[in-house]
Amino acid sequence: MFTDSIEELDGLFETSSSKCPNCAANIFFNERLGKLVCGSCGGVFEPEGLKPSGRIEKRDIEDAGDEEEDKQEFVCDSCGASVVTDYNTAATFCAFCGSPTLIKRRLSKSFRPDLIIPFKVSKEDAIKNFREWASKLKGVPKEFLSDATLTKITGYYVPFWLIDADCTAVVGGSGKILENEVTANFFIGRDITFRVTKVPFDGCAKIPNLLMEAIEPFDYKDLRPYNDMYLPGFYAQRYDQSALDMLDLIKIRIDNYAAGLVKQFSTTDYDEVSVSATGSKAGNFSQLYALMPVWFLNVKYDGAIYSIAVNGQTGEASGNLPIKKSNVRRQMFFKMIPCTLKHLAVTLIPSLFLSLPFLGMFSNDAKYSRHPEEVPVFEKWVPWFFIVWLVIIILGMILYIPYTKRKLSSIHFSESVTLDREPDLSQYIDLKAKFHMEKKDKMGMVTHRTDSNFIDSVMEWVFK
Repeated sequence: MFTDSIEELDGLFETSSSKCPNCAANIFFNERLGKLVCGSCGGVFEPEGLKPSGRIEKRDIEDAGDEEEDKQEFVCDSCGASVVTDYNTAATFCAFCGSPTLIKRRLSKSFRPDLIIPFKVSKEDAIKNFREWASKLKGVPKEFLSDATLTKITGYYVPFWLIDADCTAVVGGSGKILENEVTANFFIGRDITFRVTKVPFDGCAKIPNLLMEAIEPFDYKDLRPYNDMYLPGFYAQRYDQSALDMLDLIKIRIDNYAAGLVKQFSTTDYDEVSVSATGSKAGNFSQLYALMPVWFLNVKYDGAIYSIAVNGQTGEASGNLPIKKSNVRRQMFFKMIPCTLKHLAVTLIPSLFLSLPFLGMFSNDAKYSRHPEEVPVFEKWVPWFFIVWLVIIILGMILYIPYTKRKLSSIHFSESVTLDREPDLSQYIDLKAKFHMEKKDKMGMVTHRTDSNFIDSVMEWVFK
């Protein structure tokens, strides 16, 4: 991520940098965007001729005005988190670090977002949704589902930068067409022009970006001009990352969207598509400063801090949660019991058939014996049956053990639940405004394939 502050970078260009056409401050080249950026006014320019390419400006930098006298600010004395609320809403603890040492003060800097989505999900519903989501996960400690923990969840308006930009991308990858036993391989090359609108970027460094992406998307139909009347009972987090500080994240998401477009528009051409390289540029930037409703809480557990969040508009829940290994092992044990019983049942049937010749042999011995009452046919046959069954069980383990290992390999002994869901693609790309894709695909090798998963298919059918 782009970690150096804009002010620090400005100092490197005092004598040699070009000057911003808007404010005469130093401008620097951002290699990810391929643009010149002014750290003072947020102007974005093309390197050739300093042609304007949008603006990514800072906000809320002036002193609070008279119209903001009805708001107050709480600052955590432990972690430094700053939240804004109305004068009738109190704060007793910090949801970011749990500290009760909050300092109340009058609003020092202005707080004027452009847009806001009001809360729709109540605290009770947020807790219910989180419990339903977390209960489906394996190995989550019970502390994260308890009332003592979840009643501390707090409603925050989280600051987001909504970015608009025109994008161009060059995407490379591979595609496959599968027909009978033949695979046709293709090299995929695409040049794409598209526009993204209102792509959200979390401006709060204390809330993990992946966590906010996990509870997206927000429904922009509820976006409305900011009004202080939505604040009572909730807290608004001040942004501590401007859009200028997030240029690298903006570039990464644009690359991901370009790759997603290739996959989306290649499903009719190929049975399988993979993207291996993406390069993109963006211009004509604009931004809006918006507040999004989120029920949020940081939880300390076993020396680490974990975050949980619920979308305050849609109810989507997620979290960065620990996994208790003893819970996972217990679940694995109970999952193995029915599989083992099925294995024994499946091997029982062929054991009965294979041991029938022994039953016939002992019956013949009894038939021609001078003392048939002294020949217990069944008792002689049972040990041989169990021997045959044991042999078949052992032979079956050759297939059963590898299959079981593969089935259980999806249960990882990670330290936490991984948040890897990407935001919804369709909401942020305007396919009507500016979209063009040029195909440069080429055919590669044609290969023959074999069905190497026959054994797994049989095992899935037996143990499903």
